Amino acid sequence: MELSITQVPIWVSILFVFSFLTVPVFCIANTITSVAKNVAIENSAGIRKNTILFYWSYFGIIATVSLTGFFEKNVLPPRILLTAAIPLFLFYIFYVYRAAWFKLVLAHIKLEQLIFIHIFRFVGGFFFLCYFYDALPKEFAYIGGVGDIVSAILVIPVVIALKKGVSYAKLLAWIWNVIGLLDIISVLITATIVTKLAVENNEPGVQQFGAFPFSWIPAFAPATIIFLHLLVFKKLRENKIAKLE
Repeated sequence: MELSITQVPIWVSILFVFSFLTVPVFCIANTITSVAKNVAIENSAGIRKNTILFYWSYFGIIATVSLTGFFEKNVLPPRILLTAAIPLFLFYIFYVYRAAWFKLVLAHIKLEQLIFIHIFRFVGGFFFLCYFYDALPKEFAYIGGVGDIVSAILVIPVVIALKKGVSYAKLLAWIWNVIGLLDIISVLITATIVTKLAVENNEPGVQQFGAFPFSWIPAFAPATIIFLHLLVFKKLRENKIAKLE
């Protein structure tokens, strides 16, 4: 059986695998662990280990399925969203969000810590590499790549403003969160439109994001990024209520 592997130079795939297995995973795991230690959550080291193992196991499953070509077929709605991204988001909402340890972490995590996790969106630069090697349509690559990189860059001034406690810091956080959320929503909408046109015109569309290893992006990023943005909105709202009281 021919394996479904993204058609880019091997060095790009290797760099992506290394980046994706480390940057987003450790951004999330290290932040959770830092907060867990500060509030003396029992077995905080175990939480970090389990978080890393969960994501690596998830990526392993996605890799195995994507190599079969299951995700690469142009269909609406995209298989990878139905069978991977949406279940991951539901897992966040109905399991992670309700877990006692996570409630404690969320209650004590600083807004700037939560926002800083989004620095991993610099991996959006791989959208441009995929386009450069004819693995993605230009429009989709630019919308996804520019949006992610801008969101990641803006994390820096927002976090600095929050740490310094400047008067407009919370406003910046609100604006950044809206921009970041609109970015991921625009990527999903664009991917759907491109896939629809690809089906109608028998074109590749975003098929390469259904092949290994780039299938990790749609399987992980939409659910995780949207969940993180919702958490930021929750923290901002809580801070606003606390200020009013």
